[in-house]
Amino acid sequence: MFKRPASAIVTSIVLTATLLTVTLSSCHPVSASQDQEPIEIVSVLGPIPPFTPGGPAVKITLKNVGVEPVISLAAILELSESFYSTFYFTFDDVSPAHPLQPNRSTSDRFFLIGPGGGFSSNVSYPLTINATLQNGATFVYTKLVQIVEPPLIPIWVWAVIAIGILVIVVIVLRRRRAAKA
Repeated sequence: MFKRPASAIVTSIVLTATLLTVTLSSCHPVSASQDQEPIEIVSVLGPIPPFTPGGPAVKITLKNVGVEPVISLAAILELSESFYSTFYFTFDDVSPAHPLQPNRSTSDRFFLIGPGGGFSSNVSYPLTINATLQNGATFVYTKLVQIVEPPLIPIWVWAVIAIGILVIVVIVLRRRRAAKA
């Protein structure tokens, strides 16, 4: 029934899984260019679980793309000009004792409770980033971001599914070969 060698099938599956993972991971919700700032906005996701009766949660992931460790990091998301629509992300895991090293990411989540807690996924909102580097330099800048719904299945799950399919194909091919012998 199978005329192709098992290695060709396995290679096809691995390539397909890799292309799928790269395609999904290249989805970037940031609408502004990221020039020389030391902090890159990786994602702004919402609503994310756990859900609360008071309102949805938003998760922001930031990455140190500079060469100097970051010792203080905060972000402010403004959903409107109302005071009740300004949300503060503190990134408590970044401190002088535990700096955010270059090429590392951190995330913080905020429950948008109150009258300003709603957001739309097709609107750009200002996100202000405030960072202090280990050498004492400080940066404050604002980028427009869109709050994007998180994927139903995380990217790493796709890799596990691809490996599972690969294992099943190898087992089936070996059984067929053994049955013919």
